Amino acid sequence: MSPPITFRMAEALRKRRPLFLLAEIEHPDGTARFWSGVGRLRWNGLVWIGSGALGTITPIKRTSELVIQELTFALAAVDPAIVATLNDDVRNRAGRVWLACLDRSGNVVADPMQIVDAELDYQSFSASEEGKVGIAITARTGFYTLERALDEAWTTEEQKLLYPDDSGLDMISGLQNQTLQWTPS
Repeated sequence: MSPPITFRMAEALRKRRPLFLLAEIEHPDGTARFWSGVGRLRWNGLVWIGSGALGTITPIKRTSELVIQELTFALAAVDPAIVATLNDDVRNRAGRVWLACLDRSGNVVADPMQIVDAELDYQSFSASEEGKVGIAITARTGFYTLERALDEAWTTEEQKLLYPDDSGLDMISGLQNQTLQWTPS
């Protein structure tokens, strides 16, 4: 994360320059960049698409406690044809949010403050009666990975990568389809 706040951002906040959010979501179909205004915005050498009232990020909380926070990146009124092409495997990708200000010329004040650096977990869709689709991507911040079960099984190949001379797991694959009679001794 960026430093808490820089002099330029503090000065823009003191002068009550217009506030907005920048959101970057690393999606399997390409990184998406949105800002909470309307139209296109250039920042950091990239183009950010205005989501206006159609985009939300909820809830964003700042706390000094070590807690797991869940937040949702949502976009409403998306064309169903676009949604049909999206890959939904977003797990373990990054989602970031910055608080930013506009200067008098309509440019982003240097050094927006990063307020979220989250790991995406899953994506869901909803449909309205008008036929538009909403996308919601749930993300988690903090130490939630400590509470999540591992997504892998130890194999003989992984064992040999760490311990090349160990053959203890070589017979596991042969045991998978075997019927064994367990009797008390």
